[in-house]
Amino acid sequence: MYRVSFVDKWRRWMDDEDAELTDLFDDRPSAVMEIGTAFHKAVELAPPGDHAVLEANGCRFEIPDDFEIDAGKFLELRASKTYVVDGQPIVISGQVDSLDGLTIDDHKTTARFDPERYLSGFQWRLYLDIFEADRFRWNVFEIEEVDQDTFRVRAAHRLEQFRYPGLAEDCQRLVADFARFMRTVERPA
Repeated sequence: MYRVSFVDKWRRWMDDEDAELTDLFDDRPSAVMEIGTAFHKAVELAPPGDHAVLEANGCRFEIPDDFEIDAGKFLELRASKTYVVDGQPIVISGQVDSLDGLTIDDHKTTARFDPERYLSGFQWRLYLDIFEADRFRWNVFEIEEVDQDTFRVRAAHRLEQFRYPGLAEDCQRLVADFARFMRTVERPA
């Protein structure tokens, strides 16, 4: 079983001619990823209401007064789909922050909002395919470091993408290329 995030990481790795095989299989979380995880946890655990400060995992997040964050609304859900490639099954799994009807919400943190980075990725396509949803919505929070463990949310952005004709076929092609690669590559020690 492979995660959606790893399949998309592989896709980006394939496009980077300077990347090493060890880069692909390095699964240590970066400092940026740990901050995003802390923000996600802080919002997930916060009771409903107004929040000037949220904290989790040793990080403190300052929220401006004119900002509204849906605290406690993260209802993570994991699902998987079995794709068949050359007669062999490969399971791809993903976890979304919330699923409401046919809409997936995904919460991200970033230092600089770059919509193209999200739109050009394949995670949203795979999530729509796996969860049989029609709309993928990013809630992107721009954060800046105040000091070592304190961050300020300076902006929030909402970005959406929708299922399109051929999405399932695009996902199948990507997974097929991924599966063929994974069947032939020798993982670095």
